[in-house]
Amino acid sequence: MRTYNFKTFTATVGLGLIMGLNISCSQGASENIKAEIAVTAQDSEKSIYNNNAYPVNKLVCDPFDPDPVPSPKHGIKSSLWFRGFNQPIYQNVMSYINNYTHSDQTLFFNSVNVPTRMFYDGFPIESGDVVRDDLGTQLIEYFAMKFESQIVLGENDSEGLYELAMLSDDGTILKIKDPDNVINDPNNPSAWETHINNDGDTPTRMKCSSRLINMKKDKKIAMELLYYQGPRYHISNMLIWRKATQAGKDAYCNHSGNQYFFNPNNNSAPLKWLDLEARGWKVLGSANYLLPESGNSSSEDGDTDYNACYNGTIPVISNFQVIEQLSNEVSFSWKTDIKAVSLMMVTNLDTGEKTVTQTDNVLRTTHQIMITGLKNNTNYRFQVVAISEDLGRAISPAIDLTTF
Repeated sequence: MRTYNFKTFTATVGLGLIMGLNISCSQGASENIKAEIAVTAQDSEKSIYNNNAYPVNKLVCDPFDPDPVPSPKHGIKSSLWFRGFNQPIYQNVMSYINNYTHSDQTLFFNSVNVPTRMFYDGFPIESGDVVRDDLGTQLIEYFAMKFESQIVLGENDSEGLYELAMLSDDGTILKIKDPDNVINDPNNPSAWETHINNDGDTPTRMKCSSRLINMKKDKKIAMELLYYQGPRYHISNMLIWRKATQAGKDAYCNHSGNQYFFNPNNNSAPLKWLDLEARGWKVLGSANYLLPESGNSSSEDGDTDYNACYNGTIPVISNFQVIEQLSNEVSFSWKTDIKAVSLMMVTNLDTGEKTVTQTDNVLRTTHQIMITGLKNNTNYRFQVVAISEDLGRAISPAIDLTTF
C-alpha cells in the first residue's frame, strides 16, 4: 500500500502532563477544520522530512511503474496542466502549459516508462480518487505535465557515451543542462538545451537525440521533460538510452505507429521494441533519476527535497477510537507500532471535500488529536494517516460520524 503526505492543521490540547503546540491553517473557503495535537514532555524526536510539503489529497504517485525508487532522493517530480471549460485544443506542449490551468497537485514518478497503452483509467491518487480537473472531470486527455529530475548513472551502469531517445504519444520536448557541453549559450551555463523535440499530435513516435552525452559516475544532468496528452485513446511516454559512438542513427528514429513498437490491445506486448532492445536500447530506470535540489533541504521544518511517494517502513495503526464528541469538535486517539507523525484526513461526506491536518513533524507512538471547526449536522469520515521516520505511510480504516 502506498501512502502519502498531507496538508494539515495543528494546535494544542492540555490534558494531564500534556504540553501545547499551536499550528493552524484551513483549506478552502467552505471548511475551517483544524486539529489540535496533544504533545507530551517525552515528545522530542522530529522527522528529518517536512511531512507538510506534499498533501496526500494533492499527491499523485506513479501508477504505471512497479520498480521502486532506491532512496527518498530518487525520482521525478512533475507538475500538471489541464484544459478548462471551452478552452481551445492545441497541438504543441508549450501552448498547453502557457494557456491551460496549472493544477495544485504534485506528481512523483519512478521513471518515464509508459509503453503504448490504452488510456481509460486516468491517474489514481493515494486518497482513493483519480486526478481530476477543477470541474471534477477525470483527466484522460488534453493535459500536460512537466517532469523535473537529474539524469545519473546507476550502480550497474558503466561510464561512457550515451544517446537518448523518446517514444511518445503525444508530444514531448526533452531539455537538459549538460555541465560538460553547453550548447545554447556557453556564457550562460544555466540555459536549457532542447535535446529532443518530439512535439505535436502523433501516434507513438521515436525521436532520437542528435548528439551524445558523456556520462560519468559522479555526473548529474538536469532534465526537464515537457509532455502532453492530446486526444484519447492511446498514451505512450518513454525515455530510453544506449551506449553509442554516434547519435541519431538508429533505423527506427522518426518511425511511428501505435501498433509499431508495442501492442496496446494486448497489455503493451513488445513488437519492434524487441529490435530496439537487441540493439542495446533500454528504459532509464528508477536509479537513473535524482530529484532536483531546491535548496530547502536544510529547512527548519525539515527536508522538502524528497520523494513523497517513497515506500519506507509502514507503521501499523491500532486502537483508533473516539475519545469525545461535541457539537462540532471530535477528539481521537490511536497508537502506532513504530514512531510516526500525527495526521488525520477528514472527508465531508455531504460535499466530498477532503481536509488533511498539519503535523508538528514530531515522531511518536501514542497519538491524540482534537478536530475542530466541523459543521453542525454534517456527515464526516475520519482516517488516520501515519508516516514513519523513513517515510513509510499507512491510512487507517475510517470512522464515520455525524455532528449535531
